[in-house]
Amino acid sequence: MPGDGAVRALVIGGLVLLFLIVLVDAFGARERAVAARANPPVEETQTATVPSVYRIPRDLASEAEAARAQALAADSDEAPVEAEIAEDAIETDVAEAEVAEDAVEADVAEAEATEDAVEADVAEAEATEEAVETDVAEAEATEDAVEADVAEAEATEEAVEADVAEAEATEEAVEAEAAEAEATEDAAQDVAAGDDDALALLAGADIANGESVWRQCRACHIHDAEQNRGGPHLVNIIGREVAAAEGWRYSRSLSEHGGVWTVESLLAWLENPDSYIPGNQMAFRGLRNEQDRIDVLGFLNASSAN
Repeated sequence: MPGDGAVRALVIGGLVLLFLIVLVDAFGARERAVAARANPPVEETQTATVPSVYRIPRDLASEAEAARAQALAADSDEAPVEAEIAEDAIETDVAEAEVAEDAVEADVAEAEATEDAVEADVAEAEATEEAVETDVAEAEATEDAVEADVAEAEATEEAVEADVAEAEATEEAVEAEAAEAEATEDAAQDVAAGDDDALALLAGADIANGESVWRQCRACHIHDAEQNRGGPHLVNIIGREVAAAEGWRYSRSLSEHGGVWTVESLLAWLENPDSYIPGNQMAFRGLRNEQDRIDVLGFLNASSAN
């Protein structure tokens, strides 16, 4: 850690400075001891004040020699003691310096141990964080898998519902087709029954009179060719769907009427087109005579048979 390194550097620097101070103090004590030995103190000699009348003449040379001898004797007695004291002081300083150095080394070792412990704690914290991240990733993966399973189940359910709806629609279509076929069959049976009656009716038609009546229609219609003129062609008109002539533009009322032209519906149409299908564009006002209507239909049926 950057902060631990700075603290460690400050501790080591302080201990080194303390060690240098101890060494300097030890060497200073030694120098002071040597200086004291080289310059011993000069004892002051007090002389009694004697009246000049009774003063004995002093032998200055003898006094100086005696003082020198006394100083040498004092130096010879004190020098070993002072040397021993200085040596003891140096040894004490060295011992203190060694103790201080040991303390510095102990502090350094403690700082290193603390740093190692901090690094171990950091490594453990990082390992714990990685384990937590792994657990979170596994939880997210599990959640994603669950969501995928739910989505798949929903998709399967929707597919099943779609299949059921399709099956129901198919069933309804089949039922509708069956109903339509049944209705068609019923209508065909009704038409067949009506056709039997109509054929019996047309069997007694006067074809010659029908051809004469046809002259009122031929200005707009053709009965023997599928060609449109002023109106749609009438080839096979009996049994043909209403508004089914190809190429002819029928009125909206006829186009939306539907159904089939039976003998019965044609007889009603020929009697009064506007009354049978209101809104048609037929200019013909109808045949009032029922036999004329039967005869002209007999003529058209005979021409279709030919």
